[in-house]
Amino acid sequence: MSSIRRSGTYAFRWNYTDLASAFFVLHTVGAFGILSRLYYGEFQDGGATTTALAAALNLGSVVACLALFWGRFRTTKNISTGELLAISLVSLFLLSTAWSVDPWTTARRGGLYVFFVLGVIGMAARLTDREFTGLMSAACLLSAVASLVLLAVYPSSALALPDSFDSFVASPEVTLALRGIFPQKNILGQVVAAGALASMHLLRVGASRQARFWGVVSLIVFLVMVLASRSSTSISVTLYLCVVSFFICLYRRGGLTRVLGTSLAVLSGAIALALALFPDPLIEILGKDATLTGRTELWPVVVDNIYERPVAGWGYYAFWGVANPDANVIFARLGWRVAHAHNGLLEMLLEVGVLGTTLISVIFLRSVWLAYRCLRTSARELGTSSLLCNGAIVITGVTEWVLMDFASAWTILFFVFWLMCERAMGAVRRQNYLTQRRGLVERSRPESRPSYS
Repeated sequence: MSSIRRSGTYAFRWNYTDLASAFFVLHTVGAFGILSRLYYGEFQDGGATTTALAAALNLGSVVACLALFWGRFRTTKNISTGELLAISLVSLFLLSTAWSVDPWTTARRGGLYVFFVLGVIGMAARLTDREFTGLMSAACLLSAVASLVLLAVYPSSALALPDSFDSFVASPEVTLALRGIFPQKNILGQVVAAGALASMHLLRVGASRQARFWGVVSLIVFLVMVLASRSSTSISVTLYLCVVSFFICLYRRGGLTRVLGTSLAVLSGAIALALALFPDPLIEILGKDATLTGRTELWPVVVDNIYERPVAGWGYYAFWGVANPDANVIFARLGWRVAHAHNGLLEMLLEVGVLGTTLISVIFLRSVWLAYRCLRTSARELGTSSLLCNGAIVITGVTEWVLMDFASAWTILFFVFWLMCERAMGAVRRQNYLTQRRGLVERSRPESRPSYS
């Protein structure tokens, strides 16, 4: 994707790389899901199902991923450590088909995850961090604007009921949440929160006055939309991104401003720790019940099922399908249909066991380490955004599943930032190596001797 770096603006060229990148990002964040909902009507339980249109979109995403990976493979055929780890992870997902309780679902979703990884490998290699975050910000902004248009044209489709339908019936004055073009309000919240992170990155890297103006406008739209979604997790993540970004700006100014930023950061950390130990006031402010909308009742049941298959799990994306009788028992026991464990760590252990969770943990910790090392290089802003993304994933993982579903804004941000940080550190190592070689060559040259006539 071409960018005019002098002015900080972006010029989209209609070549296969740009088209594939744009389609891939829009499909990953779920922007095309509204097409199936408008054509086929509302799906049961507010979720998606397999349709001809969804299959066509998946096929288009596969083609886009292959195009991106081919562009990267044509440039260099070497496979980095991070790329090898990512391929190993999705290979494990596919391998779990052998012991999955729903082999067809595991094979289908695992295969799509394979193409997703190929796509992010190609995107991380061919785009700069500014180009990628610009594309992410534009895709999330387009999704937000489309949600507002749907709200104006078809309000009943754009609005979602609160978490508990019974509470809505008992108290009809409860404000409805905005889900927009997405099947659930939590998905809208995650998309606009990810868009806020992308916009913050663009504002930090520096651009023209016009680009900064549109970056601020986009950020304001994202903040309004995340509040309209009434997604407590996404609101918490966005608040975390804004507060930490503010502290970073204060710290980088130096002097008394750095002291002030450090003091405020310590104070905020103490408040966050107090709320973690005594969460009742925060739960009351967010309008949640003590069970986090039934999640604390679900988690012990999930743990019991994890102990039944602790090593390799029940199979990637297989446990919560209707083909699993154990899941049907949980549905009947809780009285509501569960889509996932509503906790990132528990979902990993449930699907791929200790084996897969360990591999995901290695990848996550390696991402944190590479991002930290980038802070001391010219890729400082990339490392900062990668660390912010990792923190957002940890917060989201408390009540939602993370990294297990490729169709997520946080998943694509995590993988691309991680691989970009690896590429940046590889470039630093090569530069240091060339500098050392140049120094050795200079020292090995014989000293010039004066000539006497």
